[in-house]
Amino acid sequence: MRKRAESTSKSRRAIGRPAAGSQGVGRDALIDKTCDLLTELPPNLVTRAEVARHTNVDPSLIRYYFHDRSSLLIAAAEKLSLKFGEMVDEETRKGEDTPEGILKARVSAILKFESTYPFFHRLLLEEVMTSKTPAAKKLLNDLTTRGVEAYTKIINGGSRDGSLRKVDTAFLFLAVIGMCEFFVAGMPMLKVALGGKVDPEAASARYEKFVTELLLNGLSANGKAAKKR
Repeated sequence: MRKRAESTSKSRRAIGRPAAGSQGVGRDALIDKTCDLLTELPPNLVTRAEVARHTNVDPSLIRYYFHDRSSLLIAAAEKLSLKFGEMVDEETRKGEDTPEGILKARVSAILKFESTYPFFHRLLLEEVMTSKTPAAKKLLNDLTTRGVEAYTKIINGGSRDGSLRKVDTAFLFLAVIGMCEFFVAGMPMLKVALGGKVDPEAASARYEKFVTELLLNGLSANGKAAKKR
């Protein structure tokens, strides 16, 4: 009778959560480790086996929580999108409560986020945008909608107080991402352009100022671009 019970227990264990290496490691911890790996590795090199190795757990635990690699990376993208939202909130609290101040805060947050997670948008392109799962579609829709709505609110606020002109906020959304995303990836080119070694932090501060000035001058209600329209 006892042997039968033990056999049943083992059978249930085989189709349930793995015991080996699973103590203290749950779904959230695996997602966090995946996010950590994405600070150094491109998405195509982040596999379930790699996450298991760095978390020191049996690979079966990863398979238990994530039926394939794509679902693990989409979960990581969801977590990173929340981290980005927190960065935006933090930078906004530190800045001026004006349309221009909020725009500056958003650029600052994007650059800081890109510096920490340089492969985030590659993750979106390679894993989220190519996936047909409901989770991926929802994430892409939420990220895009929130981003465009944020810029729409900034532009509408600036239009009301006379500081900013009306523009297509969908294009503004993509333009800011493009300018900020390539700063990290283009660092080798920037070093050549600047003629030698570059202090990443100092360069980031200079680039942040450049991008915000470029945006604010281009969006200014009193700028040359506005007068030509």
